[in-house]
Amino acid sequence: MSWRPASPADGKRLVAFLCRDEVLCVGASARVKTGERASAAYVDEAAGSIRGALVATATGLVLPVLPEGAGDRLGLAGLLGGLRVPVHSIGGPEASVVAVESAMPVEPTTRIEYRLMKLDRAAWAGPAVHASAAAAAEGVRVRRSGAGDAALLFPLQRAYELEEVVLDPGLFSDAACLKQLRWGLREELVFHASRDRRPLAKAGTNARGYGVDQIGGVFTVAPERGKGLARIVMAALLEAIFAEKPAACLFVKKGNAPAIALYERLGFTTVGGYVISYFGI
Repeated sequence: MSWRPASPADGKRLVAFLCRDEVLCVGASARVKTGERASAAYVDEAAGSIRGALVATATGLVLPVLPEGAGDRLGLAGLLGGLRVPVHSIGGPEASVVAVESAMPVEPTTRIEYRLMKLDRAAWAGPAVHASAAAAAEGVRVRRSGAGDAALLFPLQRAYELEEVVLDPGLFSDAACLKQLRWGLREELVFHASRDRRPLAKAGTNARGYGVDQIGGVFTVAPERGKGLARIVMAALLEAIFAEKPAACLFVKKGNAPAIALYERLGFTTVGGYVISYFGI
């Protein structure tokens, strides 16, 4: 592989490469789309054709897109070793993550496997889902969350991160959680369900690509689970996504049977494996 930093001249070719199967790389394509300053994009090129891409963030997250396979391990190792921020985590389709893992000097300390699932707008049964969700959630109000809802939704977001995201609770930061929540409410699509003004469930996008939005942060408070609240907020979120984009995707832990069942009822299908590897945590 011949890796180099992506340049403005690569713009159209890089976007076309990422959009060939964008459901596999929304995290990377969303950062390229927004021109996120804290991220750097690299491309592997041969004979004028992009064969692979990698986005590295300021937090040490690496998002590889390697549809051609591992390629030159030494070339990839050289790229990783030259990043400004050491690799903290790698996320993406299983084959791409395995390729980057093989080029790292150490093995990951934690590795979490997920199902990558997709739903196309053409397969979305919106009205029927809305009707069944509403019937299961009498007295519940669902609305799009805005920037002014940060304080209201913070307890929900905090509980979600501690239960589903944080590997070491000792490293959790209320301030960082609130900062990220505020950013998400400004930049992403987020919906929440409440009863008597108390938020009970939420769902939102966490990466908005060119033609695919990635969903994350789906969470219901423990006492309210099993009552259809996740279904109703997902229905509202998907309606908003499909008003703009032809497809949505998400990744869910392989052992999370209730969540997988919910997504399958909504019409999502599994398209492959997704992995997040962590180093030093």
